[in-house]
Amino acid sequence: MAYYGSGYRSWRSRDWNSSGPSKYAVLADLFGSAVGQIRNAFENLDDEALDELFFDYGVIHGESAEKYARKTYPKWKSGVTKLSGQTMERLVELVPPYLSPQQRFSLLQSVLNLHKKSGSWHTVRINVMEPAQGFAELSDVLSQMKHEDVLAHLPAHVMKAANWLYDDDITAARSMLADAERLENDMIRAKAVREIELLKRTISSGQVRSADYSVEMPAGTLSVCAYTPSKCFIATTCFGEAAPETAIFRQWRDEYLIERAWGRRFVVWYYQNGENLAALVNRSSILHHCVRGFLKVVAFSLSKTYSSWVQK
Repeated sequence: MAYYGSGYRSWRSRDWNSSGPSKYAVLADLFGSAVGQIRNAFENLDDEALDELFFDYGVIHGESAEKYARKTYPKWKSGVTKLSGQTMERLVELVPPYLSPQQRFSLLQSVLNLHKKSGSWHTVRINVMEPAQGFAELSDVLSQMKHEDVLAHLPAHVMKAANWLYDDDITAARSMLADAERLENDMIRAKAVREIELLKRTISSGQVRSADYSVEMPAGTLSVCAYTPSKCFIATTCFGEAAPETAIFRQWRDEYLIERAWGRRFVVWYYQNGENLAALVNRSSILHHCVRGFLKVVAFSLSKTYSSWVQK
């Protein structure tokens, strides 16, 4: 019998403001799709398990609550009566101990997926003209990107919301999932190391002026952008190498675009096509005048908003 005992302390003792989220919304925030899985499992328990669950329900919530649950169960199952948020949050505690290990494992996976811990984000910039510093930073970042969780992560407030998440078999399952995630991380990282070594050799040989590489693993995301820092083709054509506008576009590239995936792709594309675009602008005085005016407006806008963009 899955009996929690007289020491049971309900996490439902919180005050729920009527203007706040519904109890179903709170449950969804805590457990995601596992809420629906628990409800479905409750409606499909065999008679013996269901009788024991109702007994526990009465011990914890009172005899009248047990009688109501037994009487209303067929209506809940048929959909004639809707399960209240209060009943559902009680079931989140009570139902999992009656399920098979496979079912409980599936519930755990759903909760873990909802609260999957975000890995760190690393961006490494490599100046292809002087790549040594970028290479050193890249090696340091790769050495840090290891998955070290002993148990698959669950936030403390989620653990407090359901006692079954403390059970020994669930802890063992979390450990097994963490091991699988660590193995996945190691495999992705090993592949990334090989690909980055190839990228480093290519950069060192002088065969590329720009490149973009990104890899996502459980421990985090690594993005590498190799670039030639001195070129801002169209701005240089329109304003000159030392112009304030050219400096603004360089800063925008080096400190904003290069920190974002779409920005790195744009930087790489621009280095591949910028010279041809600049030559095209130079062929027509009218086009040169129009592009210069447009870029001047953009540069002014960047100078006003750049600092706030960098913080985002």
